[in-house]
Formats: sequence, C-alpha cells, structure tokens
Amino acid sequence: MIAVALAAMTLAIAPSDVSAAAGSFTKHSIGKRDHWLYLPPGRSERRPLVVFLHGCTQTAQDAAVGTRWNQLAETRRFAVLYPEQPVEANGARCWNWFHPDHQRRDAGEPAVLASLTRAVLAGNGLDHRRVYVFGISAGADMATTLAAAYPDLYAAMGAFAGCPYLSCADLSGAAAHAQMGKYERVMPTFLVQGTADPLNNLAMGQALVAQWVGTNDLADDGSPNGSVTREPASVTHHGLGPDAADDVGTLGDPCVRNSQWPCPGALMGWKTYPHSVARHMDRRGCAVVENWVIHGLSHNYPAGDPRGTFTDPIGPDITSAAYDFFTRHTRAGACI
Repeated sequence: MIAVALAAMTLAIAPSDVSAAAGSFTKHSIGKRDHWLYLPPGRSERRPLVVFLHGCTQTAQDAAVGTRWNQLAETRRFAVLYPEQPVEANGARCWNWFHPDHQRRDAGEPAVLASLTRAVLAGNGLDHRRVYVFGISAGADMATTLAAAYPDLYAAMGAFAGCPYLSCADLSGAAAHAQMGKYERVMPTFLVQGTADPLNNLAMGQALVAQWVGTNDLADDGSPNGSVTREPASVTHHGLGPDAADDVGTLGDPCVRNSQWPCPGALMGWKTYPHSVARHMDRRGCAVVENWVIHGLSHNYPAGDPRGTFTDPIGPDITSAAYDFFTRHTRAGACI
C-alpha cells in the first residue's frame, strides 16, 4: 500500500517538475475528458482561475510547459486549468470551434468546458468572480466562443492568434452579442497577433479586435454608438526606435525543430520583438479591449519555453501581460 501511494504521488508531482513550478500539477478526468490543474502552494481558496486552451496538435502538459503559465501562477498565486482535447473528438486535437454544433451555449464543447470550469471552481473553493479564459490558435477561437456564450462565467478573455466568432464570420460583433442573450455584459478582451504569422494572419487578428469592440459597444448600452471607442484611445510602441536593427545578423534560436514555426527574431538579434499596444476604452475610461501587435512574430507563443511546441523564446512576455489585464477586471464589471 505504501508503494502504491508513493507511485501515485510521483505521478502527481512529476509534471510540476517539467513545468518548473512549485505547487501541484495533477491530471483529472470527468467523463471522457481529461484535464490538468495547477494549484499554487498553500491554500487556494478564493484565488482566481485561468482556463487555458491549447492549440491544435498540443496536449495540456505541452501547453503548460511552453507558455509558462504555471510559473506565473506560482508567483502570483492563482490556479490554472488546462482542458485537453482528445483525439477521439478531433484527430489533430483542435477544438471544434469552426463547427456549428460547438458555437453556442449549452451545446457541444462550450458546454463541456463551462461545466468543467464550474466543477473546478466548486471543488477547489476558487473565486467565481475572477475566472478568465485564454487560448492560442484553435484555443483562441474557442475562448472567443466561451466568452460570447458564457459571459456570466468568465470575467475576461484572452486570445493569441485568433479570429472572430462564428468561424471568423462575425465581423460586426453582433452575433457574439446576440449569443450573450440575457447574460449580456461587456467582456474585457486581451488580444495578441504576430505580423509574420502565416497561419492566422494579421488581418484575421485585426478582425477579431473589431469583433470584440463591436460586441462590447453593443453590450455596453444596447446600441452601436461608439460607447466603446472604435479607434484606439491610446497606442504605445515598444522597441521601434532607430536602434531596433542594431543587432541584425546576430543569430539567436531560429526554432528549427518539430512542431515549430521559424523564429524571425533570431536573425535580428532581438531579446524582445518590437510591439504595439492599442487600448479601446469604454465611457468610464476603462480599457476593455487591449490589442497587442507583435512585429515579426510568427505562429509561435512569445517568451515561451522551447521545450514546448510552437513557442518563441523571444519576448514580450504575454503571459504576464495577459494576467495583468485580467486582474483589472472582475465579473461584476470592476475596472482597476
């Protein structure tokens, strides 16, 4: 019995070694769906929860390693839930965000993910007012679906390399607003797009920005009247000065390995990609849509751990930036 108990403990703590974070990182199953849960050291009651949705071909553990969310959760003391898409549901492990059966409340994968989120909240005493969803690629598109379908559950959402709701078709944001139904509310959104992304190009990323600006404009007061600014209220640029090309030709990590897009920043000798941050405000002066455009970034998660797939070791650190944005919002609509 002691040997069995020790073996079980080993299975529970080994993934936390891989992701280089203290606390517990354990695998669980509800029905036929597996998920991994990171809980920081100490008591986890009333702490925030981030639901992280991986991209195609990835697993929950792979995404945890590559994005470093567990390390940030250890430092900032919040929980991270990593649902995992089984190959039985999609051969490439993509979330089925593009299929009509998985694009609305109380149906398909959105219902499964919402139910899982609620179960983890209740089972660990986490703060139901501070639940956030963030996704990459296919996970980004499912995060947008969850944010539209369950604004009563998720306080804010984030998306890296995504496109608008309804298989990229909701360019005005009206369909996402309609999906909110009686639960309509402004959904704070943190959006990131690389300019050199060949899979989810810049136009798709900017269309997602327009969708959420439109959705939030409608959710704010029921009218498309610009109560959420259509044009950014502020834009800040980082690393775009005259010294940006000083280290051109200095070779860093080109990311030439399996399950990886090339890393253009390696040839530039950059420690971080130049990036621009645009903020769209509501009538209170609260940034409800924050859009990061990362110049030169491909379809790789920036400031990522190379042991994970589809990562770029060069920053900026969007994991920390996303969580900073999340913590300024609660489901009650507070803007800090």
